[in-house]
Amino acid sequence: MTLHVAIVEDEGKAQEVLKEYLSRFGQENDVSFQIDTFSSPVPLIENYHSEYSILFLDIQMPRMDGMEAARRIRALDASVVILFVTSLTQYAIAGYEVEALDYMVKPIQYYNFALKMTRAMRRVNQEKEESISVATGIGKARLNLRDIKYAMVQDHLMTYYTFEGTYSEFQTISQLEKTLADKDFARCSNSCLVNLRYVSGMKGYTLFMVDGTELRISQPRKKGLMKAFTEYQAKRE
Repeated sequence: MTLHVAIVEDEGKAQEVLKEYLSRFGQENDVSFQIDTFSSPVPLIENYHSEYSILFLDIQMPRMDGMEAARRIRALDASVVILFVTSLTQYAIAGYEVEALDYMVKPIQYYNFALKMTRAMRRVNQEKEESISVATGIGKARLNLRDIKYAMVQDHLMTYYTFEGTYSEFQTISQLEKTLADKDFARCSNSCLVNLRYVSGMKGYTLFMVDGTELRISQPRKKGLMKAFTEYQAKRE
């Protein structure tokens, strides 16, 4: 397995230590890493790719600090694992605001690094199974399936409605339905695919979501939708 990671660190020595530790961890755990290094988060954000699995972010950097960088990255990628690197532990607590997995205090010791990486690898494996990449107009965004309430297409533009906002890309609903097969999504109409986790009920040809949203059920799709919802409920019991 090969993982794409980025090291955002303005100290050359700290960059080299992290690369050395990644190489050692990879040899010990049968995983390889494709590593990109940045001395500032600005170029990373300007050309961000959601293919990154893990980001190492130094908190204290010129031009833009790691916390601000993490906020901007989270707007594009809800799933990437963020590990903060810092010299001052008081800054690390703020990492919870951007859902950072953990932090490492300089000078980093390998034993501590390996512990954090083991946690990160577990998270990466979990997220890879339960997320999709969406090609938006400003770059690619990775969406957790559990965050998608429903997706609706109009004039070939697919809009994903999530708890964090909306994301759009050019996509057919048939292609998306195949991508999300066996992921607890079902069609309620020719233009709408719903996450069954967030369906609270149905009445006539109206589908009710847990957040109060009401969606139209088309007559040809009603039987299949009800079957999928019944099977989902049985699976959850």
